[in-house]
Amino acid sequence: MEKRLVFDIGMHIGQDSKYYLEEGFRVVAVEANPFLAEANAVKFKKYIDDGSLTILNVGISDKEGILPFYINKKTSEWSSFDLELGRRNNTPYEVKNISCVTTASLFEKYGTPYYLKVDIEGLDYLCINDLPLTSNPKNVKYASCEATDISLLDTLYQKGYTKFKLIHQGFNFTPINLNLEKNPLFPIFLNVYTGLRLKLRGILPQRFQYSSSGPIPEHTKGGWMGYEQTKELYNAFYHGPTGKALNNKSWFDFQATF
Repeated sequence: MEKRLVFDIGMHIGQDSKYYLEEGFRVVAVEANPFLAEANAVKFKKYIDDGSLTILNVGISDKEGILPFYINKKTSEWSSFDLELGRRNNTPYEVKNISCVTTASLFEKYGTPYYLKVDIEGLDYLCINDLPLTSNPKNVKYASCEATDISLLDTLYQKGYTKFKLIHQGFNFTPINLNLEKNPLFPIFLNVYTGLRLKLRGILPQRFQYSSSGPIPEHTKGGWMGYEQTKELYNAFYHGPTGKALNNKSWFDFQATF
């Protein structure tokens, strides 16, 4: 593990990479969308030139090869190698063939990161599956991914991670709060809050823009939880009394360490 190395898997517009770079980390950023990768190369040229940033226009898969990538032309965050995600809500999309690599091959080539951030629309599990065991000297101290399925938490636990957080990605990167999620007014508040953040994005400076992953796990709010407690909270939110999520406006990241 390299203490000052971060992997940003799913660079998007570079909001997370920018934060990591400003914190003094060296960053290897992966972005499958060639238009975003090209724009980021211009935006972050000074970091590329000084060697602190490497941008890779590749996708992540379980083997090397070329796969179709579905670029959502309405909401770039929805772009994915999964067709149904890339064209969700019947939105327009464009297809590009993109070279893909494994996360393990990135570790071999660029080093094992201190923190692995993953946000690649439905395919986060590919990165989590490739994490080395925490007992391995070349382990990853911190990892995060979208909490889209409990199997991701299970895999992290099987890899040796024992401490977890469920961090709200749409509400100031706070720990999950079931009482708040049960409040029928909270989704309305989130709509207003999100709208204001988006309107102010180009006007007022925001350290963590909307759609970013927020602070690195060691700096996020709240204490670390065990595996069982995290699993209970996840299930309580996503499988509430009606069998559905308590609030369809909230979404979370798993954060893990050991």
